[in-house]
Amino acid sequence: MSGGDEPFDPASLGEDAFLAGPDRYEEWDGEDDLLDIDDVFAKPFERILSEQHMAATRHGAASVEIVPDGAVTPSQRAPGYLFAEVEAGLILLTADGIPVGGYLGCDVAVDPAHQGKGLGAELILEYAMRNGGLPTWDLDTAAYSRAGAAAHRAAHALARDRAFFARKVEAFAEASRPLGAPAP
Repeated sequence: MSGGDEPFDPASLGEDAFLAGPDRYEEWDGEDDLLDIDDVFAKPFERILSEQHMAATRHGAASVEIVPDGAVTPSQRAPGYLFAEVEAGLILLTADGIPVGGYLGCDVAVDPAHQGKGLGAELILEYAMRNGGLPTWDLDTAAYSRAGAAAHRAAHALARDRAFFARKVEAFAEASRPLGAPAP
């Protein structure tokens, strides 16, 4: 999302359509599983970050370097945290610029020391708003760990909180310079 584009509004979808993907949900006949929920998909943030670094180094995959002209927005749930675009998705940073969470590829996690603040749900909402959907929509079946599915459901609930969503939209409007750029 850039150049004054309106962010995607996940509240425009039902919760199941948000998790599965709107096209998949519309075609769902109710017989097959709409989602694949299994804790085999759970990964700690350190592992996600490490795997992304290795894939970028070995295979030229998308990196976790901050996109120089990408929007950096503050958390609306926990002061002192920032969201920044990276080639591989979206990263959650402390005010000091330390990565503590991310939605990288189809993996999402927040470091345990930073959990319990609603940052995981906000990270997912932020990703969806910026990108017009979720990377899991492109899988054969949208797949989540139990905690991941719960965080995605919480993100959808945040989108339905219209005052919160309005604050997120305002934060996008105010995001005028990338992380580390000098103030005007």
